[in-house]
Amino acid sequence: MGKEGGKEGETSSSVPYDRLIAVAGSSADDRERGVVDREEEAKSIAQGTAGEIRAVGNGGYQNGKTAAGMGAGERRVSSAEQEELFAEYRDEQGAGSEADDPEMDRNKRNGASDRAAGSPRFSRKLALLNVLANGLMFAVAGFITYHCFNKAMVLFSWHPSFMVIAYLILMSQAVLTMSGTNYFTHRCTHRTRVYIHWVLQAVAGILISIASVCIFLNKIRLGKAHFQTLHGIFGLVTVCATLASIAGGVTTKYAFQLRTYVRPLYSKLGHGIAGTVTYLLGITTIGLGVYGRWFQEDNDATVRLMLVLAIALIALYVIATPIVNTVQRIKTAARTTL
Repeated sequence: MGKEGGKEGETSSSVPYDRLIAVAGSSADDRERGVVDREEEAKSIAQGTAGEIRAVGNGGYQNGKTAAGMGAGERRVSSAEQEELFAEYRDEQGAGSEADDPEMDRNKRNGASDRAAGSPRFSRKLALLNVLANGLMFAVAGFITYHCFNKAMVLFSWHPSFMVIAYLILMSQAVLTMSGTNYFTHRCTHRTRVYIHWVLQAVAGILISIASVCIFLNKIRLGKAHFQTLHGIFGLVTVCATLASIAGGVTTKYAFQLRTYVRPLYSKLGHGIAGTVTYLLGITTIGLGVYGRWFQEDNDATVRLMLVLAIALIALYVIATPIVNTVQRIKTAARTTL
């Protein structure tokens, strides 16, 4: 029952137990008799298997998340629903509720809550694959950046270097972090992963904006027309989609506060689809840039082909889990809407 045997009338500061007790009006004697089973309630919230929270005393507190998607039954939900419900609940309660509950804090340190939300347990093979993918993306980005400055540092040099760093490194790390498939951050709490995700995306957005300005000014300096090549057209579409996706990420971050206007599930689903499409557009644009005239001068067809294959492998690893999660959310949205 936790540490409730201290001062008279003292209750645990963790949530949702205070709210349960306040709404139901249960007395200290009721709690002593075990009406409120804290361990079972924590498990039901973490696993997302209970259709409603048990009535306490003379009243009851029904989980608002179940009314949105699960009904009043005692059925099991998918991992996507668990992630949706549990993540919304944690966002609603704030950081204090986690810190005030030693059991929840201990579970988070052990990775239990993140595994319940769908994060994988890293085996040695998966950890090795993750390290190889990270090494590959840094190697490709470093190789391209080197060729941007190996002859001279001009205005154009900053365009491909900033773009490859933004998309191939920062955006890839942001997606891997949020999907829970980054070995270096998979043990972090959901709140920490969200923070890392938006910081990486914000920095990527800044670099993308600078790179776009650089190529635009360079075209003007040389008197060349804009967006005449396939790479240029894809680049324009990618930049616009990226800025829109970042803006959508802001609304997703505050999805729970905006739940009266749009369901958090729909907000996250839309951002996930837009983010995946945007990332693929960015990777495609980088691949087209490898076959640009500036890069062909110093690299033969074999080198360019190897780079494109490496970029494709990186993209495949990065978007595999987000695509699976998106499909699960689509199924959840369809099941809870129809």
